[in-house]
Amino acid sequence: MNQPADIDPEILVARGLQAGVLPPFDITKLEPSEGRRRLNQVAAVLNDGLPEVEKVETFFIEGQAGKLRARLYRPAGSEGRGAIYYVHGGGWFACDVDTHDRMLRVLAAESGLAVFAIDYRLSPEHVFPAALDDCLAGWNWLLEHGPGHGIGEKIVISGDSAGANLALGVVLTERDAGRNLPVGAALLYGCYAPNMNSASSVRYGQGPYGLTAARMDWYWTGYLGPHGEAPPALAAPLRAELRGLPRCYLGTGECDVLADDSRLMAERMQAAGVDVTLEVWPGLTHGVLQMTRDVRAAREVVAGVAKRVAGWVG
Repeated sequence: MNQPADIDPEILVARGLQAGVLPPFDITKLEPSEGRRRLNQVAAVLNDGLPEVEKVETFFIEGQAGKLRARLYRPAGSEGRGAIYYVHGGGWFACDVDTHDRMLRVLAAESGLAVFAIDYRLSPEHVFPAALDDCLAGWNWLLEHGPGHGIGEKIVISGDSAGANLALGVVLTERDAGRNLPVGAALLYGCYAPNMNSASSVRYGQGPYGLTAARMDWYWTGYLGPHGEAPPALAAPLRAELRGLPRCYLGTGECDVLADDSRLMAERMQAAGVDVTLEVWPGLTHGVLQMTRDVRAAREVVAGVAKRVAGWVG
């Protein structure tokens, strides 16, 4: 397959390293556990050379259906400051705090803030709202126990891809309940409604750019389960009422099948009076944030997001 000329060439090098671990495979044809294992194995290839963080603690918190693994990254000088609550992506199907470990360390080091992330239940074994319920459990734990870990009151929420969807679902839930909102949300190449007919889906979703429209549709089907015919707003937040949200930053790669999700969400947020910023990263594709070791532009994006949210916390 010819490689598109508009992709950052360092992304192609990183993909080559991943291809050297496992030959191409179609997760839609595999048992979920096997597809998940392979995706996580490929993602882990890019985690070598982890940046140093002063303290990294892994532990377990109570979720609605049992224990959830959590990880807290504490860079030097973060005592008494706020934190970033980060929700990992992976199509609601794969990935965990291990596959995102390097990116989370970079985010902590560059922001100077503690970063807290959890594993949540994955589809298709656990359909909506299981993952969102777990993410809410993580949010509530951080609010309650963060001070005991030296974390201040100001919390930013962030996430990538399906994690951005879940992070926004947490914010919408807390707003509707009149509870504590984050000081801001940094939502990175998120998926906000099942729409495989958008211009970016048609332009970038056919294969050479990585994540395909067909696979994204498969992810949505697995996540929504019986809710697929009419997804509730918390699952597909482009359908949600967006008034009253905190400030939001939406970032997306130029060459991303989901780029129009961020564009449409930014337009809807702006119309609802939300303080929103949209940034399109030239030449970058879906999943690039896990390539900080090998792709300079990915490191620059994470550093930029880190600087922005650190400014929110003050």
